[in-house]
Amino acid sequence: MSFLRKQQRVHPDSYAQKSSEEYQLAQTQSSYLNKAYNTLKDPLARAQYMLALNGVEVAESESLEDPELLMEVMEIREQMEEAETEEDIKKLKQENIDKIEQTAEQLIKSFKSNNMEEAKELTIQMQYWDNIRRAIVDWAPGKRIELQH
Repeated sequence: MSFLRKQQRVHPDSYAQKSSEEYQLAQTQSSYLNKAYNTLKDPLARAQYMLALNGVEVAESESLEDPELLMEVMEIREQMEEAETEEDIKKLKQENIDKIEQTAEQLIKSFKSNNMEEAKELTIQMQYWDNIRRAIVDWAPGKRIELQH
């Protein structure tokens, strides 16, 4: 059954004329269903969830020991700060989308091969790409770039 059909089945509006207990239950189920859907559609949230299912926790503050990756992130930050127009940032945005997609593909392989250590490292890497994605969304000419990590 698709998400939309399930959502329609448990949507609180469908229970407005029912008892308050049924309405509350529908609200709870709808909330859980939305959270599950959002977790599955977001590569970072999905990876974190799958790692947690395997007993591996990834803190938001964890960082990689890969100096090349850290330098790349610093360079991207500098390029974002130097960008003056939307056109300047467009290339960085596409490159970051590509990195997110590549990392997501690598994560799939890691989970399929049950390599949780590699999956954890890739998830931490994905956190960096996701932070860059958010910074790109918030970008404005001359605005200081804040990468959360």
